[in-house]
Amino acid sequence: MGNAYENFVDKIVERVKKKRVGYQLLESTDMGPLASSKSVERVSGMIERAIEGGAKLLLDGRSLKVDDEYSGGFYLGPTILTDVAPDSEIAQEEVFGPVMPILKASTFDEALEIANNRKYGNTGTIYTSSGKWAREFARRVQAGNVAINMAVAQPQQFFPFPGRKKSFFGVLHGQMDAVDFFTDRKVIMQRWW
Repeated sequence: MGNAYENFVDKIVERVKKKRVGYQLLESTDMGPLASSKSVERVSGMIERAIEGGAKLLLDGRSLKVDDEYSGGFYLGPTILTDVAPDSEIAQEEVFGPVMPILKASTFDEALEIANNRKYGNTGTIYTSSGKWAREFARRVQAGNVAINMAVAQPQQFFPFPGRKKSFFGVLHGQMDAVDFFTDRKVIMQRWW
């Protein structure tokens, strides 16, 4: 894999540091608050437990302060962790907060095993210039929505929104058609340059 990991980590930290956290309806805001103080406590606890488990904190958003008339929101800044164990809570659970746990893999198969060794399977993403690895990932990843060279698979409203494992069973609008509800679909979105 060469130095892809180090390059990615350096660039993602540099980019995330520029994110502006604040009131979500302001044009100057990149990221708004969480839903409640309990959400902030829950996500902060997950971050702390990850650090206690050996994860390395590269960017800590827990002490973020918003200094304007909207400072009463439930803000948590972007947080980046490396050296995350694949079986740790932060890698296994859905965080629903601005936390990026980064796990390192040496091979495609190891990365796929890490991705598939979760109880959730909403979406899976790969960035590659190889059509072969893109097809292999789309075929083998255990996720209902697959993104190739895009941040998250975000299908249009007329596409089904399938999940896998504990993320969802069937498709989001499966109640309209029992056959669709019990059909295990996969949506694959791709972008090539």
